[in-house]
Amino acid sequence: MPGCRVRVDLILIVLCLHTQFISGQEGVQTEQPKPVIHRLKRLDEQFRRFQEVTLVRLSDIAANYNISYNIDTRFQELMAQYQSISDILKEFQTMTANDLKSLKFWMTKLQKKTKKMEVKVIALERAVNENGKVVRKESQKVMLSNLTQELQVHKEQMSMISAHSGQLQSSLRTLRDSIRKQEKKISRLEKRLWDMFQAMGFHHFDSGYIPPATPARREEDPRSPHPIEKLLAQHSKARKSKVDQGPLTAMPEAAAQEEPELRDVLQLPLRHRIPHQQHTSGKPGNICNVKSMLLFPSASVQNYVTFRKGIPFGIHELSMCTWLKLSAPYVGTLLSYATEDNDNKLILYGRNSSQPNSMDFVIGDPSYRQLPTASLLGGDWHHLCVIWSAAEGRFWQYVDRRLTSAGSRFQKGYEIPPGGSLVMGQEQDSVGGDFDAAEAFVGRVAGFALWDRVLNPGEVSAVTTGRSLPREPILTMDDVDQLNGSVQLVDCACLEHCT
Repeated sequence: MPGCRVRVDLILIVLCLHTQFISGQEGVQTEQPKPVIHRLKRLDEQFRRFQEVTLVRLSDIAANYNISYNIDTRFQELMAQYQSISDILKEFQTMTANDLKSLKFWMTKLQKKTKKMEVKVIALERAVNENGKVVRKESQKVMLSNLTQELQVHKEQMSMISAHSGQLQSSLRTLRDSIRKQEKKISRLEKRLWDMFQAMGFHHFDSGYIPPATPARREEDPRSPHPIEKLLAQHSKARKSKVDQGPLTAMPEAAAQEEPELRDVLQLPLRHRIPHQQHTSGKPGNICNVKSMLLFPSASVQNYVTFRKGIPFGIHELSMCTWLKLSAPYVGTLLSYATEDNDNKLILYGRNSSQPNSMDFVIGDPSYRQLPTASLLGGDWHHLCVIWSAAEGRFWQYVDRRLTSAGSRFQKGYEIPPGGSLVMGQEQDSVGGDFDAAEAFVGRVAGFALWDRVLNPGEVSAVTTGRSLPREPILTMDDVDQLNGSVQLVDCACLEHCT
């Protein structure tokens, strides 16, 4: 571009010099012949046309130069805009990469949760299908079990009544034999008294009493005086009538010997009472196998209990029994057992939700069963036993000795591993933490115990009635380690003292 400008300047200088030269030559050539003048005129015209063409060309060149300059300026502006857009694109690319990385992380997490939810949904559908197939069968089994238990209770009562009846019959036979012996003694005594009074000279009696010849039983009015009492009254009256004649100074030896027997007969009871068999009351005061009670006063993530030992070894059977007195319209979390690979290895929990009348019994998440809790609500003491067997793949729920729920195909062959964290009162979403106040237990727990075997109905009944505690529990209230928050531990041997 600078080269073009120099060339234009040189052309303009040449033209100017050429014009001055021609103007100087015109005065000299006036004197030359006319053909020369005409020739010069033509040359001048040609030069002028050339000048005009040159000016046009130079104008075009100038116009092209301006266009080229404008294009360069525009190109520089475009380069600057391109650089700005490039910087913006790089920044956007960085942000997009970060967003994609974050999106990938959340997608991975969402896929895991989705997979977990799919497994839960599949397990739930399977459970619903299984429950739909066996609900009638299980309800019939529950009814049959309750009927069997009631029949067993009635049978025990009948056995007690039979035993009492045998004791009563034995007492009645003994009493009958005693009455017969006493009647014989009374008959002999009456006869001896009659002979004695006759020997003493008393031949007339106001009542006209004549002793019977045989010891046969007599039908007597219970309101009439006993014959012996009547005879002694007559004897006292006769002695009083003869008091003026002097005291009796002699009595036959037989009469003297019979006086102790007479006194013994008078001291015999006129009515025999059958011993009353004491009945054991079913009130909570007679349930004295609870040892202690835990009080959870409010729904707070701070209120929970840990144990000194968890599950010491892998178990394939489980029985958990405890007394509950709820202070909320839902059960909350009774027990939570979490390990590093699964925070829901063993859970028995409900929550403050739209289904307060049920709780989840989880063994190896996502497998679980729903248990009814309506009979546990109301603020009174109720006894709960939840039992599971991996060998049979079955579970049972007892409330106050009655079988309220049962099911099959539940974690058959599964093992609950050792080495986890065991917490009462809160549900663990991670080992030892991540609690939710909506799942907290609120109320009282007494007599808690855990076994690594299946309790039979007789043992469940013995625990509920306070007769005994089945042998070798792996966890009890004695194993409580730390009380967190406002939880209180109260010593109370009997349930009526657990307030």
